[in-house]
Amino acid sequence: MAETVFGVGVIRWLVLGSLTLNRLFFRPPPPPSLIPTMAIESAPPVLTGVAYFAINGGRVDFVARALGCYAIVMALVQLRLIPVYARLSYSPGFWAFTFSYAIVATDALLWLKLTRPPGATAYVIVVVTLFIVAIARPYRRRARPGPVLPRATTHAAVLG
Repeated sequence: MAETVFGVGVIRWLVLGSLTLNRLFFRPPPPPSLIPTMAIESAPPVLTGVAYFAINGGRVDFVARALGCYAIVMALVQLRLIPVYARLSYSPGFWAFTFSYAIVATDALLWLKLTRPPGATAYVIVVVTLFIVAIARPYRRRARPGPVLPRATTHAAVLG
């Protein structure tokens, strides 16, 4: 199973990551409600890293380090986007953070298991849990009958 997840992670990373970056560079910017979905770009290297640790028995080698370093780069990109995210109105797109950072936390916990810094495991679990609760709170406050997503004006606007 780990080999399958690893393969899916690598293929998704190469194909869909290229398409996403192409859209960001050469097309108009996405609507504000979809900007938080850029957090999903941090998932492929960490998902692939988690699968790779399952394949190689949790040993750190060149591939594990390469995936870990790229995950750090993607985390730094997300840190750079915090001011952009902070200016946005809350939308369902913010739920993209939940999976992305849950898998980031999983990968971080695997790395922490190898290095064993004191208290770091609890810190990662608390930070990610609070982050996901922070995403859920505004959604719960806004919960009301009716559609969750805004209605698109035209079919072409949705497809870009």
